[in-house]
Amino acid sequence: MTQGTLPTVALEGFIAASRKQAVRRGQRPTTAHCVLEMLQSDADARAALHAAGVLEAHLVSALKLIEGESTHTLTRASERAVQLAQRYDPTPTPIVRPWHLLLAISAEPHAAAVQCFERLGVSVSRLQGELLTRFAPSTLGAAEAPRARPSELPRAGGIDPAILSRLASPRRNRRTLPPPKLGSEAASSAAASPSPSSTSSPSRAAAATHVELARAEGAHPSGEPASAPAPSRWELDRERFPVLSSLGRNLSALASEGALDPVIGREHELEQVLDVLSRRRGNNPLLVGPPGVGKTAIVEALALAIVEGSRGSPRASLALGPLADRIVVEVTPGALASGTGVRGAIAGKLKKLEEELGRAEGRVLLFLDEIHALVGEPAGPDDLATELKGSLARGELTCIGASTEAELRKHFDRDPAFARRFSVVHVAPPSPEVTARILEGLLPRYEAHHQVRYEPASLRSAVELTVRFLPERHLPDKAIGVLDLAGARARRLGRAEVSAADIARVIAEAAHVPVERLLDRDGERLLALEARLEERVVGQGRALARIADTLRKGAAGFRGPRPLGTFLLLGTTGVGKTETAKAIAEALFAPGALTRFDMSELSESHAVARLVGAPPGYVGHEAGGQLTEAVRRRPYQLILLDEIEKAHPDVLLALLPLLDEGRLTDGLGRTVDFSNTVIVMTSNLGAQAASERAHRPIGFDAREASPSAKEADEREARVLGAARRALPPELWNRIDEPLYFTPLEHADVVEIARRLLAGVTRTLLAERGVELVVDASACEALARAGGFEASLGARPMRRTIGRLVESPLASRLLSGEIERGARVRLAGRADQLVFEVLGAARSDEAA
Repeated sequence: MTQGTLPTVALEGFIAASRKQAVRRGQRPTTAHCVLEMLQSDADARAALHAAGVLEAHLVSALKLIEGESTHTLTRASERAVQLAQRYDPTPTPIVRPWHLLLAISAEPHAAAVQCFERLGVSVSRLQGELLTRFAPSTLGAAEAPRARPSELPRAGGIDPAILSRLASPRRNRRTLPPPKLGSEAASSAAASPSPSSTSSPSRAAAATHVELARAEGAHPSGEPASAPAPSRWELDRERFPVLSSLGRNLSALASEGALDPVIGREHELEQVLDVLSRRRGNNPLLVGPPGVGKTAIVEALALAIVEGSRGSPRASLALGPLADRIVVEVTPGALASGTGVRGAIAGKLKKLEEELGRAEGRVLLFLDEIHALVGEPAGPDDLATELKGSLARGELTCIGASTEAELRKHFDRDPAFARRFSVVHVAPPSPEVTARILEGLLPRYEAHHQVRYEPASLRSAVELTVRFLPERHLPDKAIGVLDLAGARARRLGRAEVSAADIARVIAEAAHVPVERLLDRDGERLLALEARLEERVVGQGRALARIADTLRKGAAGFRGPRPLGTFLLLGTTGVGKTETAKAIAEALFAPGALTRFDMSELSESHAVARLVGAPPGYVGHEAGGQLTEAVRRRPYQLILLDEIEKAHPDVLLALLPLLDEGRLTDGLGRTVDFSNTVIVMTSNLGAQAASERAHRPIGFDAREASPSAKEADEREARVLGAARRALPPELWNRIDEPLYFTPLEHADVVEIARRLLAGVTRTLLAERGVELVVDASACEALARAGGFEASLGARPMRRTIGRLVESPLASRLLSGEIERGARVRLAGRADQLVFEVLGAARSDEAA
């Protein structure tokens, strides 16, 4: 690079330092690393960058997402910086300063730094205005430098026209110039706003500087008002298009200013929209998808693609064809209805809108969000769909609509003439992997807005936890919303970083789940699953171990598309089958993540409609099925099918696709995914066989006797055989583990009594402030007093505790015998319980 005899040692040293920045980060040196060096080492450039919205942490994040740049970009920017220094420094030996290089870099449209600015939503023209406003006037002396003709300036395709004019004009001290004379409209706006010298907007200051310099050069010797800079090619003339300008949101203008967020992972849907728009007839795409999947973002992606294509950006790889110069304007039905209290006024406003669209000669693409709101009562005075049908049919306007599946069926089905004007483009929620890419692309903007930094793990947590615990909402909206809320909270609390724990707290509040449950790692939770289940279920260690093994295999990916596990729990009443299902749901998913169906209520053939929804034409068709809707809203949960043997065979056969392929189609034609659920079926089949015991002891010690291992195996075989004969073979073959729950022994029931009394102790302390101390003898006394009966399992113990413990305690609390803060000891004597208020003079026996 030839730089003459100018003192450019500072520039060379600066570029060398930026190269070291890149080497330290394992990246190729680019203009973005020069900007990063300015943020770290030059106070003047750092101040201008901060004022324009560029922070060091955000630039570092954006560096990971941008494309590269040509090897000659930095060379061209360096040469241009030398030329700018010659023009802005009147001294004999001008020095190239960092702000000269920054201004030169901003003029390179394909520079890596400019790509970073676009990622961060930073306006390049605003940055250029900041640099000129801050440094150009301050470097001027009393004498004017030689005037440079525009042809002598370096090519600056990325510099705003006002900035180009400033670069081509001689340098004057702006403060010594008289105020320019503005037209009446400009004068009124100037009177209502601060002067350029006092405003903080760099773009307004740059525009004011341009007007002053043009007037100082004698551009308007007659005193006529100076003309404002030419409007952007994406702006609409307010005089020609008053309705579009006042009601619409010009997405193309926002895209040209960098005000729209980047859109990632929607290339296929965008291609479909472009194909429909390019048709000769029926060229009106209708985006249909659940709320929050990004229908509006696809239209914004269209505006971004058109604007970037006009700039020749290498990232604009879409073949736009005749759409290359279109302006995308969003108008909502609510905006059309605002201020129209008279019947028929909406139609009049819509008519004006159609006239303006016709005046635009096809250059404006109209985007109607929530287009279903246009379909009012048929032939009503404000039926906007009727007004649009003719224009859409004749091709006088091109319209992009957006709606949901439910609204489409509700409104469009009753007006097929309006519906056939559109071509449906289905928009499904993005996958978690694509959502993670979307969050990475949006992250710099949210970091800049909240002035915080997001840990990489926070992005993964936002996606994974929202999928699991916020199933009623859709990606990517729910993950973006959680990131936004966590960033807002971190900034309010004065923290500089958002961690995965912060994300978990936000989701825990929204899903009403303990935050500790969200912070557990799946692997750790699954490895300790037996221990967690045994905390809730007593006496079934063998069955619980097999359940845990099956769930670990499913979580490791060996199940294919099937549910995580399918279990049939067999055994007599009260042995813990339903409690096991509740324990699995809480340990694997979250408290309350269980949907229970009493299969005895599905004993008729037509009961299949209750599970998957009524067929078309029947009452309740739009409501969906109880089973499919429950899983569609909450994919991560346990499905409990209680008393499975009592269901009608048609109901059991309807469950086969669920057990075999992990999916079920409801009455509305939607496929519901069951691959993240656990299916638990319970049954009393073979209970009579289980109650049979060979060589049963007789007498008082009968409760202490336990069957031998051989007897237990024979009993289990009889139960499983009875269940296999009763259930359809198609269903039996799709069950992962048919498990036999053995009858509870005396020691098991005593342990259950201890756990139930621990719950009573916690409740008593929390509600009444009374501490209950339980002796081991109390549990034995409860078992002898009727709490243990082999054929009934654990249920008699719950009734016995209610009768012999909770009722006497309630009487003493209400009578005042036991006061708040007291300590009560519970002991057993034979089959009786003794309550003793510690410190009191007497103790009472409970009958």
